[in-house]
Amino acid sequence: MKTPEGMQKLLQEELPVRLANRIAHLDTLPCLDVVESINGVRADFVRAFIEVRDAKSPSQFNLAIRRLKKRNEDHALRMTMGMKHWKELQRSQGESEEGTRTFVNEFLDRLFLSRIGMETLTSQYLALSRNSDGIVDQNCDPCDVCAKAAERVSDMASEYLNVVPDIEISFHGPESARTLPLIPQYLFYIAVELLKNSLRAVGELHEASGARGRPTPVEIRVASDESQVGVSIMDRGGGIPFRRQPHVWSYMYSTARGNSVCQKTGLLVDETAKPTPLSGYGVGLPLSRLYAEYIGGSLHLMSMPNFGTHAYLFLEQSSKREEALPSYVNWLRKQKLREEILSFEEREKQAADKRDYPEALRLKTLAAEARVELALLER
Repeated sequence: MKTPEGMQKLLQEELPVRLANRIAHLDTLPCLDVVESINGVRADFVRAFIEVRDAKSPSQFNLAIRRLKKRNEDHALRMTMGMKHWKELQRSQGESEEGTRTFVNEFLDRLFLSRIGMETLTSQYLALSRNSDGIVDQNCDPCDVCAKAAERVSDMASEYLNVVPDIEISFHGPESARTLPLIPQYLFYIAVELLKNSLRAVGELHEASGARGRPTPVEIRVASDESQVGVSIMDRGGGIPFRRQPHVWSYMYSTARGNSVCQKTGLLVDETAKPTPLSGYGVGLPLSRLYAEYIGGSLHLMSMPNFGTHAYLFLEQSSKREEALPSYVNWLRKQKLREEILSFEEREKQAADKRDYPEALRLKTLAAEARVELALLER
């Protein structure tokens, strides 16, 4: 599986199945026909299914994959906005706010997990023509990735804030444990989303206080030993009120000013904040958690109102690390899912030992999707 030809054979077998599952998943959504943006995503899946299935030559297949990835670029935003519309329709029909929100979160978790899996496989296929390890960096340095993310977010912040807070990065640990096998683009996404929140919070608090001089810096600390790597992003941007904290992992909720929460129930009742370069549509944090879990890690937030927020990302050092993600099914399916997960994990370890990373990625994806169903079943 270390060649584009091998990956093409694999993808021509698996992508149509995955795309068909996504189409069927969308078809379970009540009132699907009246939400234009979700129908558009479904149409993209159908088009990709036909193009991948009908591609005969390597050049035709390569073009089909590039078209699929191009169409997928804004799927997260389109689905999130579409589900916001869908939620409003359900609320108008008498469905509860909390029940509808829970359904939306679980529905999007499952959809976006599959999206990450397809994104990984297709990116690996395209990258193999340039690099035998594909999208995996065997010696990824989290400090380097965070530095690139800091530069990107600082540029974005300069369009919105009068004074952009500094970002300080430090490493704590032996040099032998500084790097790990990882997909850098996923760590980069997580770091960018966390830094956007931190820079905005610190910058807005500094401007509102009327203080002179520089705002307090945002600190990134990377600490590691031979088993794990921890990345913390710390800010003193005022924190998140306790009543809002249960909503930070919810799709469509943004920490931007303008979103309001009911004082009595703690439920989000108004989402009026306008998107800015540093605060978008509320997709960033829940997607970051999915990416973290997909690469075998975990993402946590600890926020202290009137002080600041600390985000913690933990990653396994081993290239054999497991994935764990959310989704659904029935009791009889549990035993089969557990057996499938054990089989995929064992075969993934064997592939990793042989340095067949494309095969390991494929098995990792299959294990993750099975774990998704099992997690939702057990909720």
